Amino acid sequence: MSLARPAAPVLPWRDISPRESTVAVVGGGFSGLMALVHLARAMPRARLSLFERRPLRAPGVAYGGCDRSHLLNVPAGRMGAFPDDPGAFHRWLEARHPGAYRPDDFAPRALFGDYLLETVSASLAEAGDRIALVRDAVVHVDRLPSRIELLLASGRSTVADAVIVAPGMPPARAPWNRVDHGAPRAALIADPWDPGATEGIDPGAEVLVLGSGLTAIDVAQGLRRAGHVGVIRMVSRNGRLPQPHAVPGEPPAALDAAALAGGPSAAMHAVRALARARVRAGLGWQGAIDAIRPHVTAVWQSWSPVQRRRFLRHARPAWEVHRHRAPRAVLDDLGQQMIEGTVVVERGALVALHPAPGGAVEAQVKGPDGVWRSHRVARIFNCIGPAMGISDTVDPMLASLLRSGLAVEDGAGIGLRTGPDGELVGRAGAGDDRILLVGALRRGDLWESTAVPELRVQAARAAAHVAAALAGVQS
Repeated sequence: MSLARPAAPVLPWRDISPRESTVAVVGGGFSGLMALVHLARAMPRARLSLFERRPLRAPGVAYGGCDRSHLLNVPAGRMGAFPDDPGAFHRWLEARHPGAYRPDDFAPRALFGDYLLETVSASLAEAGDRIALVRDAVVHVDRLPSRIELLLASGRSTVADAVIVAPGMPPARAPWNRVDHGAPRAALIADPWDPGATEGIDPGAEVLVLGSGLTAIDVAQGLRRAGHVGVIRMVSRNGRLPQPHAVPGEPPAALDAAALAGGPSAAMHAVRALARARVRAGLGWQGAIDAIRPHVTAVWQSWSPVQRRRFLRHARPAWEVHRHRAPRAVLDDLGQQMIEGTVVVERGALVALHPAPGGAVEAQVKGPDGVWRSHRVARIFNCIGPAMGISDTVDPMLASLLRSGLAVEDGAGIGLRTGPDGELVGRAGAGDDRILLVGALRRGDLWESTAVPELRVQAARAAAHVAAALAGVQS
């Protein structure tokens, strides 16, 4: 659905950071900005700063890198920015586009971005000049005796009494990093959300999308809307698209947490049994996956590090296509293109890139049968998703935290270890009340740590923890 959108507020980014703040927030996506909003409410006299290396038109890649037709993957009625008011986003939609979206609809992500901008802008207006939004990257964090110093990419530094780190998920290295034999760089799109990523492609040429998850689907949709008619070939390790969301209105399912606590094998058996029972009853299997969500964190934390790694190694691909689902209309459209042969989804791994005439790329893909197949493509999009191993990060701030011992890997090696409210646990084994983590890098401790329903709780709890720790320090 295409609706006219009033101009969204523009956040007042600046290039010079304050010399000091009561609390500094690192990261301008949903988690960071909502942590800032909660801090502004809880600490009405504090001076706050937020650092983002690449501000987009809306918060984060999810809402600032999308186009106007990309859809949310959580129904509008559950996407409110505050934990105690999940229906706020749908009320916002009703006020601006009456009757256009039901609570169980998947609204455009760009509209959610506008809603977030209005939410943040209202908080900034109330706070006045005590909040600074800074366009700069934090590259090093140093723990002083009573404060925290942040070194910035610009060469400047700033200090704060406390820091909330909300960097999002660090990207993986581009999958062609070790197999590129001189392919033209203009044809290799490491970040599919970069402006111009889909521009200048021959409309009839074949393109290669590495990955077949939600980002890959977004790229395919964006190409079609831009007029591309050539073959879109998606290659991923499992060769599977996300599964569809359930039909709205189905009754929820219930699952005993005890059935999930015995380890990955027992949990998968219990979920499959419940899914089969629902299908026999004429309902969607999706309710079985949704029944896990209230128990995910407790069950994940009850598993040993060995059990968590076993799940990541063997069950994660199947979990992701069933848990991170896509709207049915989107999948129906892709399915029709697959029947017509204009979208191809296949299992495989990229093994070599070579230059081809006319600025094209000869991409060689190794299939599960061990056979190498060659595809001449005009462009290759990296949609493989974030890095799973935190030790491989090339993010300078995260590398700094690990190197200094202010942070350590979680037991599964996919994020950073934290306390209950996000207190960063360092090499000494204790949580730091002055350095807190919010967002996807808590996945090793919580597992569910990427969607708004989880992130809004994390942002509120981290801000409340900081406010309590700094009681009496506000200036």
